[in-house]
Amino acid sequence: MSLPFDPGDASLVLQVVIFFLLVMGLPFIKGIGTKKNFMIHGLLTVLALILHTVLIFAVMIPPLSGVSRVLAELSLPSAFIFWGHLILGTIAEILGFIVIGFWVYKPPSSMGCLKVRKIMMPLLIIWAISLIFGALVHILKMV
Repeated sequence: MSLPFDPGDASLVLQVVIFFLLVMGLPFIKGIGTKKNFMIHGLLTVLALILHTVLIFAVMIPPLSGVSRVLAELSLPSAFIFWGHLILGTIAEILGFIVIGFWVYKPPSSMGCLKVRKIMMPLLIIWAISLIFGALVHILKMV
């Protein structure tokens, strides 16, 4: 049975939405750092990480089974983009869980996530680069 839409297209659109969820959370920590603003920022981040994790397991991992021959035949630029997406996306996912772990582990009033705030902006940049590489993988139909 064929789906009425391409899961890759839906995944790409959702990845952009997830990225904007993260970006939308930034103003809540830039201005007045109230507990309510930090909570909104944290909840948007948790929502983004959950959606991202679901997409990884539902849409991104299944096509990878049995494509080793295709991956071996990629040109050097295509291989760089594909492996860059895979590696940076994995790093972003792991760091995302670390940041959320600090936030969830400590009561929100103690702001445990502030201990890892130095990795939050680099994490957003890593996620953005991975998103661009992932869009190229999809648009150029590498896998």
